[in-house]
Amino acid sequence: MAKILIIEDEPYERIGLKEEVSAVYGRERVKVAETVEEALDVISFWKPDLILLDIRLKGKSGLEVARYVRKKRLRTEIIIVTAYNEFEYAREAMSFGINHYLSKPVRPQQLLATMREALHKYNTGVGAGAHPVWPLLETDRARKAQDYLGFSASTIMVAGFAETGDKLEEYVTFLAAGLPPGSKLEVMEERIIAYLKDDLAEVKKELTSLAEGFIRRFDQELVLGLAGSGLALSELYQQAMMACNHKIFYPEARILEYAQTVRERRTNQYDYPGTMERQLINLVRRGETDQIDELLHKLASLLVTWSDHSYPVLRTWVETLVNALKRVGISEGQWLNGVSVLKPASFWFSVTHLERDLQRLVSKIHAQINIGIPSRQPLVAKAVNYLLEHYAEDISLVTVARELNISPGYFSRLFKEEVGIPFKNYLIAIRMDKAKQLLGQSGLTVSQVAAAVGYTDPNYFSQAFRKYEGISPSEYKELD
Repeated sequence: MAKILIIEDEPYERIGLKEEVSAVYGRERVKVAETVEEALDVISFWKPDLILLDIRLKGKSGLEVARYVRKKRLRTEIIIVTAYNEFEYAREAMSFGINHYLSKPVRPQQLLATMREALHKYNTGVGAGAHPVWPLLETDRARKAQDYLGFSASTIMVAGFAETGDKLEEYVTFLAAGLPPGSKLEVMEERIIAYLKDDLAEVKKELTSLAEGFIRRFDQELVLGLAGSGLALSELYQQAMMACNHKIFYPEARILEYAQTVRERRTNQYDYPGTMERQLINLVRRGETDQIDELLHKLASLLVTWSDHSYPVLRTWVETLVNALKRVGISEGQWLNGVSVLKPASFWFSVTHLERDLQRLVSKIHAQINIGIPSRQPLVAKAVNYLLEHYAEDISLVTVARELNISPGYFSRLFKEEVGIPFKNYLIAIRMDKAKQLLGQSGLTVSQVAAAVGYTDPNYFSQAFRKYEGISPSEYKELD
């Protein structure tokens, strides 16, 4: 039986992972560590077969553990499990031969399936020299990605599924058998990426039959997102991902081409449901569980409809919604670290899928606020309250650090560690959320709104607003 080490410094995540893994592999075969130092001690005497590794461990990089494992020439397989954007670390991680990346919150079936794959590689030595291509494309290393791919891809296909369960490897086998010879397939979290040598026009008919055969075989719906042809590898990848992401707007589609998702965009103006956001915040504060579920049911459909066939807009709105809820908890001194908004590679297969994810995220935030888990860093709660009260003033990170009587450098690290984003981004988010509320009041000009949220230069405010929201303040006013 495999020996598994879980390296995680957040207590709730650590306990949850240990329970899930121990239920399958046995408690005596699972150990945990909270710090890099503790992990290295366990590895040195226990020699685990598999490590579940968080990236950030009490101020240190978890990749120090990976570096140690490779330096000692251990055959240990490593799975990165993190709430942080692992693409930032993919470049270094791949140099250590880490081929597995999971983003919190991780579904049990996905976790166990990835563990089985990693342990299979450990036991057989399969894939020891293999490198995934997609992390390199995510980090703009197209030349290295092309080297790893080993051939010139004419197009790329990204397959997404209504549910994956523990059958992802079976899906890979099925799709590989039906794709043109020479295609390369790799798993990306809960999706499958296929790099195809054949031109898009040549494979479209085959893909229709492949999709139909897949549904008959697995009784499971899927979507095949397709890039165009004749583009650079990085462009093909981006197009295929974007096409797959747009499945939620095309309920009946099984094959989606990037050109289709661009062509059917109807408007460049979008109206975020701010009123419903405020309703949700109030319900979470009061603990009205039934009404929360009812509102989320309506909100999921509205988000899809109002985002008008634009996945980037939809994703931004969901992040805005959940971040607004997180601000409520943080301002009340509650610990919400570890509440991930979205996986870096996440997408929604349907409106029902989106509603389910929203319910899970909001439920986790509501539970932590309701239980009242104290923040590990009370100073951050004070900082957030200060921002909410003084956002209209000329304030900066230095201003708030001085108010808290701590050094700016220490405060900057503390804030990002607890909240998950830099101080400057957080202040901009607060100001823009307030600006959207004020722009809805027809009596206020753009200049007046700019001054009310802390911008002395209306032109600079307009530029910042467009960058944040995608449209100008004047255009936003007209939406109402």
